[in-house]
Amino acid sequence: MVSLPSLLSCIPLALLLWVTPGWFLARGLGQGRTAALALAPALGWATQTPAALALAHLFGLSPAVVIGSAALVSLCALAFPRASAGARFPLLALAFAGLLALVPMLGVLPKVMPDGAIALASPIYDHAKIILIDEIAQNGTIPPANPVFGAGRAAGTVAYYYLWHFGAAELAILSGAHGWAADAAATWFTGFAALALVGALAFRLRPGMSAPLLALLAASAGSLRPVAAALFGGARVDLALEPASGLAGLLYQTSWSPHHVASATACVTAVLLMARLRTGSGAGQGAVLAGLIGLAAAAAFGSSLWVGGVTFALAGTAAALALAFSRPAKGRLRFLAALAGAALVALVLVAPLLMAQIHAAAARGGGTPLQFALLPVLGPGWTEATRAVLDPLAYWLVLLPVEFPAILFAGVAGLALVLAGRTGGKPARRLAPPLAALAIVALAVSATLQSTAGENNDLGWRAVLPAILVQAAFAGAALSAALSWAMQSMRARQGRVLLAAGLALIVLGLPDTLALAHRNITGEPSKDGRVFAGDPALWRAVRREVGPQVRIASNPARLEKLTPWPINLSWALLSRRRSCFGGPEMALAFAPLTAAERADAAMLFDRVFAGTGTAEDVATLRQTFGCGAIVVTAQDGAWRADPFASSPLYRLVEEEDGRWRIYVASEPVR
Repeated sequence: MVSLPSLLSCIPLALLLWVTPGWFLARGLGQGRTAALALAPALGWATQTPAALALAHLFGLSPAVVIGSAALVSLCALAFPRASAGARFPLLALAFAGLLALVPMLGVLPKVMPDGAIALASPIYDHAKIILIDEIAQNGTIPPANPVFGAGRAAGTVAYYYLWHFGAAELAILSGAHGWAADAAATWFTGFAALALVGALAFRLRPGMSAPLLALLAASAGSLRPVAAALFGGARVDLALEPASGLAGLLYQTSWSPHHVASATACVTAVLLMARLRTGSGAGQGAVLAGLIGLAAAAAFGSSLWVGGVTFALAGTAAALALAFSRPAKGRLRFLAALAGAALVALVLVAPLLMAQIHAAAARGGGTPLQFALLPVLGPGWTEATRAVLDPLAYWLVLLPVEFPAILFAGVAGLALVLAGRTGGKPARRLAPPLAALAIVALAVSATLQSTAGENNDLGWRAVLPAILVQAAFAGAALSAALSWAMQSMRARQGRVLLAAGLALIVLGLPDTLALAHRNITGEPSKDGRVFAGDPALWRAVRREVGPQVRIASNPARLEKLTPWPINLSWALLSRRRSCFGGPEMALAFAPLTAAERADAAMLFDRVFAGTGTAEDVATLRQTFGCGAIVVTAQDGAWRADPFASSPLYRLVEEEDGRWRIYVASEPVR
């Protein structure tokens, strides 16, 4: 499981590894000492991780590569003059961001029940990719071997966007922690970095003490759905609207998919670097800025195809054009040339992953990974014809206000105030257009494009993330301006009305946030929880007998009640060993198999571990799937009708009475 010492060692290392280079860069980019602290987590992560990955391709992943890449990124700050102290950023906002980031982290951690069973919160389902963190940290080979599937003795390749998991593996290497602890720490850091970035943006838009704090308060609010259900009844809400989905607020999305959130922070960071490049600089500074933009773009793509790939390709281009055609015209061509260089840097950095994704998509078949499709908004209470007509408008006028009440209206007001010159001054007016372009296009992508590569519309759900970060910052600026007006005699009434409205919308979104926090803290008890509590001993025994490069076969359907959706969770979280088939859910993201091939593999493993497999099935595991070890447990039907006991292909090496049997291959695959 996750030990507290391991977790507590990873979090300070994350701060040291990413905040340190980020602070040096932020200072070089003109931020004051305290303001640089707010930008540093996102900026440091978005530059150090892709730099470390590039070096790891050449030298393998090691502590020297991790530390050396952080040092190299820090040295880039020498290209810029030292900034003045500047306005003081409220450090209380950073403390608030750190506390809020505990909410998603708690969704990853196991909960010990009074009877000794383990309860897990639902977001752990999407953190089953912890097995990839362990694979990277244990073997240090980049690109990593595929821990989920490998035919024969092949190591396989990973086509999944794994940069965030690579960053977590950096923490595991430096601390010696297992993947689960590193994942939890990286989840906390991602939430902290995203929230700190919101505070930093709000401070840029309206320097002062209140804007960052109010922006974080707005960013913490959730959906109106719980309040609407309490007022009108859940059944009526379900008739009026499509069910709640992954298109949700920042804390929810960080709980489930921190890699997509990290990608969004890299997108916003890249736009901030573009804005700095547009202000003009010498050739040397421009080259360094182009390199940093390329790193940030690579970090965005490497963490999420949907956010950093599809969405940023469109929204980032819109932001770049907004900057390019801003006044003055002087330096426009140099700016565009530097961006072309940044794009080339990003393309070189992401090329290995991009090629792997292209090959995997070709192997899987199934057509294009995305399509034009309007996001459904209205529920079954409306006729199909009415939904077809109203859904496009309902996305903007219904869904966004329902899911993001605290940041949508205040965010639009903040943007209007900045553009009108009523808050923030000239620097804020210069920054607002590219940020607005990024947010608007990101929302448009969510509304009109749909990903088809997986079970869910990840593109529609995750494309909103850059807009959430930007809108929360503008909301903080608007609320801060309203607070200031409320304290002035000339505008007191106007300010109080605006402030009251903004705070009321925040309050209406807090029940959803509190419900999320409660679920993440308490978890969901399961009938499989007691067995899972004893599984660390099982996997320690497996690791004693099986090396890290040997693929094991275990029952993908075992303990499937740990989460509301079945997934091979015990192996993914605890084994630290490769699988020859990690189950259909994991294979969907990792294995270059068609839908029919995944289904055939799932049926084969189901038969064998149900105890109805044949000798031919066992031979297929060994010869086709390259299973070098077998784990049979008392929860498997094969415990009572064990096909491996009589097979000449495997020999028993350990048995724990009434709990497990471990077999290893009698001979290597020929």
